[in-house]
Amino acid sequence: MNAKYNLLTYIIPILIVLLLVISVTYKFIIDKKNIENIDIQKVALIDNNYNNDFHITKTENEDYYYYSVTDYERNLKYSWKFLKKGNDISVENSMRIDKDFRLSIDADTQNTKIINEKVSQKKLIISFDYHGDLPLETIVQIDVHDRFKDGEKLYLYYYNPDTNNIEYISDGVEVKDGYVSFTINHCSDYFLTGAIVNDAVNNPQKINRIIIVLIVIAFALIAINLFQSKK
Repeated sequence: MNAKYNLLTYIIPILIVLLLVISVTYKFIIDKKNIENIDIQKVALIDNNYNNDFHITKTENEDYYYYSVTDYERNLKYSWKFLKKGNDISVENSMRIDKDFRLSIDADTQNTKIINEKVSQKKLIISFDYHGDLPLETIVQIDVHDRFKDGEKLYLYYYNPDTNNIEYISDGVEVKDGYVSFTINHCSDYFLTGAIVNDAVNNPQKINRIIIVLIVIAFALIAINLFQSKK
């Protein structure tokens, strides 16, 4: 009995440490995908108005191009942050600032109808007017204060019209001060939701299952250990 007791005494801490390492590593990977907390250092500022319905403020420095958008017609506030990362690419040579910088929430389109048919749970569908690859890696920040509460953790999914699949992009998209921000490299139709979409491609369920299994094993070993110690 002492041998079993000593073995369990060593196994339980090792499993707990392993669980913590996996959890921290997973969080690090997710946090790396979701670059948040946009810190603007204003170097150049350009204001543009389009028919008094669409206003853009452009900020640029050596690290990024930043476009803050107020769309009065669609009653939306959002921003684009294009990360240069050593690439001195002009965004406005690839995208039309007066058209391609617009997006819609829960628009009535063929893609959004398909998304609603495939996903019944509460969600916010983001449809970009621009479709295709972006010139640079981009952080999009959107005002969602009227849809989600501060502190909510959301999953980001993408509808792939070529395969007709819902694809997992990232999780841990947290609502902060009424805004969410997430990183993308192409535009199409995305949506945010508070729970995993079970039928989606590339869901992070495998790592979740590993963590759950380890937790169950750890608790089982603790229970066995306590039972053995009472004998």
